[in-house]
Amino acid sequence: MRKLSLTLVLLVVMALLVSACGGAEPAPATAPQTGGDTAQVEATAPPADAAADTAAEPTLDPNAPTPEPTPVVNTFGQCDNPVRLWHGLTGSDGAVFAEMLQQYAAANPDACFESQGIPWDLFFQKYPTAVAAGAPPDMVIFHAAEVTQMASEGLMESMEDFFASSGIGKDEFNDVLINQITVDGQTMAVPFDNHGWLLWYNTKVIEDAGLDPNNLPTNGDEFIQWAQQITTDVNGKHPTDEGFDKDNVQVWGMEFTWPRYTVPTTLWQFGGSVISEDGKTATLNSPESIAAIQYWHDLMYKYYVAPPAVPGKMWAGDLYKNNQLAFMWEGTWTGGFMRDNPDVAALTQTAFVNSLAPDGNQAVKFDSHIFSIPTGADEANKAQSYAMIKYLLENGAYWATSGQVPALKSVQESAEVQAIPSVAKAAEQFNAIGRTDFAHKSFIEIQTAYETAVGTALASADADVEKALNDGNEAIQAILDRP
Repeated sequence: MRKLSLTLVLLVVMALLVSACGGAEPAPATAPQTGGDTAQVEATAPPADAAADTAAEPTLDPNAPTPEPTPVVNTFGQCDNPVRLWHGLTGSDGAVFAEMLQQYAAANPDACFESQGIPWDLFFQKYPTAVAAGAPPDMVIFHAAEVTQMASEGLMESMEDFFASSGIGKDEFNDVLINQITVDGQTMAVPFDNHGWLLWYNTKVIEDAGLDPNNLPTNGDEFIQWAQQITTDVNGKHPTDEGFDKDNVQVWGMEFTWPRYTVPTTLWQFGGSVISEDGKTATLNSPESIAAIQYWHDLMYKYYVAPPAVPGKMWAGDLYKNNQLAFMWEGTWTGGFMRDNPDVAALTQTAFVNSLAPDGNQAVKFDSHIFSIPTGADEANKAQSYAMIKYLLENGAYWATSGQVPALKSVQESAEVQAIPSVAKAAEQFNAIGRTDFAHKSFIEIQTAYETAVGTALASADADVEKALNDGNEAIQAILDRP
């Protein structure tokens, strides 16, 4: 219980400091927020529905009380002891998830359950509190990246029984992902989806620059040449032209989007990382890691082909839909944005994220919404929880309509999923070059440290990238050195 109490304090503090995980994450570039699927309100913000993970907007009045987000509760069936499901899917994909629950209830008329959609920042306060109090929900959904921390703090049970009894084997999922959610030989969660970065590119902008959208650049050097040819100021001049107005750019080559996915992806492409594979050494200031972040700094302040990562700049999607951005690294959930903007979708193609590394090395970060049984959950409801998980997995083709990639490979290969081009491409990409975040018991704190360091490194033209990453590396190493 002492361990749980310490966990509770840590997670509550972190939840107050960060906005949960994956959607649009409000935060200044010098101090990104963290958690789960958050929402950035500044320049590096993904769309508000990204992975259905959004955080509350900050109040403009510093003296006004902060309103507490209200969970979205849906009940199905009537009984004395309903299965209680908590999750943070409160954006557009949350609406798809609610429809799936209705389909499950229709197919299982004896099912009795309650679903609470809780904004991620509030979820990460309520979940450990409920476990510590001995009154947890029966099942929860959060992210694969957080599993090691949650498991090490005693907040979740092993899911080995599910794999043994459901007829669904671990080999039916991405093996990189299964490895991430396996702690001390026990697989602690069941993946629901794969989600993460994909390249969305505007064929009109590329063709207008005299380039071929079917023959994309293959490395970082080629991309700079492309980006310089694409980027134009309000007078139609390129960054290589005399008199180019860097303060009044009309069309950009690329934008630095959500750091939580952009930073790991770029680090890995350059051969860098945040921490070593054994989890003992901070590597944010390795030559490879410095080169990766320096590349982004140069795109912004040397080549002038990406907007500076400062508060107040336009979100990438707004630039993109106005034909002011050629390359956009954004999430699988951007499929919803494209559905809402069919004229933009008509000009858009998807591909593996383009490599920014000089040698063209490829890598991309992906994560997963996972199902978990909290420690102390009601044993009487476990069978129904397992039945619901199995149904949602096997009917993942409907989940794909939210833009997410179903976790089961067999479902990924179904005609319904393959008919959604962005989902089919993302599935192919994650299976080919996908990598998951580092696993550590202090994952959230380390994530905060590296995001803050990178934010500082990219905050201005005269920012010292190496110093910012050295400072961040020192902070991360201090975390790793704790007993």
